[in-house]
Amino acid sequence: MIRRYFLLFIGFILLIAVAAPPVQAWEREDDHHHGWRNKEVRVDLRIAGAFFTGFAQLPIPGNGVFLFHTEAKGSPGNATIFGINQGPGTGSMPAGDLAGCFDGADLKLIPIPDAEQNENSLAATFEDLSVLNMAVDETRREEAFNCIRNSDSRFDFVVPIKFVGGFGRFEGATGDGILRGQSMPIIPGSNFGSEIGTIKGTVILP
Repeated sequence: MIRRYFLLFIGFILLIAVAAPPVQAWEREDDHHHGWRNKEVRVDLRIAGAFFTGFAQLPIPGNGVFLFHTEAKGSPGNATIFGINQGPGTGSMPAGDLAGCFDGADLKLIPIPDAEQNENSLAATFEDLSVLNMAVDETRREEAFNCIRNSDSRFDFVVPIKFVGGFGRFEGATGDGILRGQSMPIIPGSNFGSEIGTIKGTVILP
């Protein structure tokens, strides 16, 4: 008798296990869906790579151009970033307050409010080949600045950015963030150098 009730109990437990919905699999699918759609996605990337400076003939002759290529690690995934910053190089003025600069900075430059806008565009390509586009946010120019240390030609930069769509899981992306970094030539006076930094912000997906 005891054995029969025991077998019935085991059978009841097995029936519940078979009939129950796959909770873990459903949670993974739900998390994936809501992680990339109808939700804010945190951006917290560390970047490192190289840059080259020179002159561009278009769209304005004589404009300085700053090209860079970095690797990025963090959230929402590891990526390769290509970027360009170009402009006339006259849209800044000295600021005596060195707050936010690294130790040893000699000069802090901030944008002139009515200066001609520069292009500062980035494309981050992730391991799944999704692409997130970024551009300078001209509505937040008061947050931007460069600091220069003359002893080793190192400078750091702060650039307010906005997310402007992309491909794959970042199709239609919006949002904003901040790019911070340090850059220095490998050989003094050279147009080629290395840089490190971070990109932090929030992507909003449709």
